Amino acid sequence: MMGQIQIRGTAILFACWIAFFTTGIAVAQTRQRDLLTIHQENHRQLYRKFSEKLEELATTCDGRGLDEGAKVIRERIIPPEMESHKLKALPKEVIPEVPNNLAEGERFWRVQLRTLEKDYARDLYMLSRRALNDGYPTYAFSLIRETATHDPDHPNARKILGYVRQGNEWITPFAANQIKQGNVWHEQFGWLPKNHLQRYADGERNYKGKWVSAAKERELRRNFSDAWEVRTDHYLIRTNVSLERGVELGRAMEDFHEFFYETFASFFNSRENMLKMFDGTARAVNAKPYLVHYYRDRSEYIDTLKKNFPKIEITNGIYMTVGRTAHFFEDPENNNEATLFHEGTHQLFFENQNLKGHVGELAHFWIIEGIACYMESFQRTDGTFRLGDPNYIRFAGARTNLLQKNYYVPLREFSQIGMHEFQHSPDVAKNYTQASGLARFFMEYDGGRYRESLITHLTQLYSPNAKVRDYAAGLDKLTGVDFEELDRQYAEDARSLEKEAP
Repeated sequence: MMGQIQIRGTAILFACWIAFFTTGIAVAQTRQRDLLTIHQENHRQLYRKFSEKLEELATTCDGRGLDEGAKVIRERIIPPEMESHKLKALPKEVIPEVPNNLAEGERFWRVQLRTLEKDYARDLYMLSRRALNDGYPTYAFSLIRETATHDPDHPNARKILGYVRQGNEWITPFAANQIKQGNVWHEQFGWLPKNHLQRYADGERNYKGKWVSAAKERELRRNFSDAWEVRTDHYLIRTNVSLERGVELGRAMEDFHEFFYETFASFFNSRENMLKMFDGTARAVNAKPYLVHYYRDRSEYIDTLKKNFPKIEITNGIYMTVGRTAHFFEDPENNNEATLFHEGTHQLFFENQNLKGHVGELAHFWIIEGIACYMESFQRTDGTFRLGDPNYIRFAGARTNLLQKNYYVPLREFSQIGMHEFQHSPDVAKNYTQASGLARFFMEYDGGRYRESLITHLTQLYSPNAKVRDYAAGLDKLTGVDFEELDRQYAEDARSLEKEAP
């Protein structure tokens, strides 16, 4: 009897502790949401003042007949929410001073514009520091990118984004090392010794230390064991299609990596590391590149991989944790970039946590595939990067299933599904589509309200610690919003996006 009373008393104390602990988490999460709201409002106020000053300057240009100035100035009024959806590549060259010999009117507006943008960038940088200190590394990193958009030569922003200045150019540490070794970058041939450049331009190729014709090299490298190897900042691409195709793939993957790293900054760095980066420590050079194998055609892809993955014929690309390599093939009839970015997402998440086991094996598997489907929407057009287009086929399909076909697995139930059940469900295609829509929702809803929580969720699911991985906190706990309310918000957001769809 005494033992039962003691046990019952211990149970009550434990229950009280759990209640207290849960309440403490809820209070902390409420405080965090309030802080985020404050930072976002400060951001909006800064933007409003900045846009008003630019519009005032543009109106002055209108009155003075400076039509080009008015046009350029208004193009620099970039709403903050656009920064997470559409970015232009940062310029490689340092922006020169405004020339003194310009016509008086043109010099006036260019100097004024430069001053206003630098002032706004300075304010954004200070806001990013406060956001980081308050526990919002992802939001802070997005502010850094916006800082660099308006002041491409902001030294701290450039350093945090992984650039070093060499002369009048901003380059990566990897590129600086290549240049130090006497190599130069060519848009078709990749990194080459400087003294090889002219011979390559003339149609010669260096094959294992001997010079042969480009046609001869193509024949020699048809066998994948002798494939071209293209090294970029973060990737080693082996392909037997062509050197030029390998370099093209390298550029695509590097663009993707840059956007990916900035989007999921807090996944790759602890808060302590982020603070060090913001204090002036540049990002480290990636010593071990991600491996990508790109085969000449589908049949070679299947023949090479079927022994390790019997159902390889149903795939258009795959990241295999055994060997830690992403595999793709050339398909002249289809643009396979969406597949590159989907499998590339799996690769970046998996390898950056030194993971050895499965992810989402017991629960929460939907986000493992959902976030990869979300990253499929990454698009590159003439130096402009876009992500999360609400009309991307997967997101539009998720809205159709929810609003027209009445198919939706409630998030509480959806989150309990593990890898095997998810992949073998008779509704697997619909569930992939729903996972895509939900991933976009958690990344972008209400100005990114839940983005930090989602990235924390992913960090736990990819943790090298099996206990953390298997008992990852649900998104209801991490957001402080119950699943039923999240379902309601998701449906509300879907209806809103559907109204805006073309």
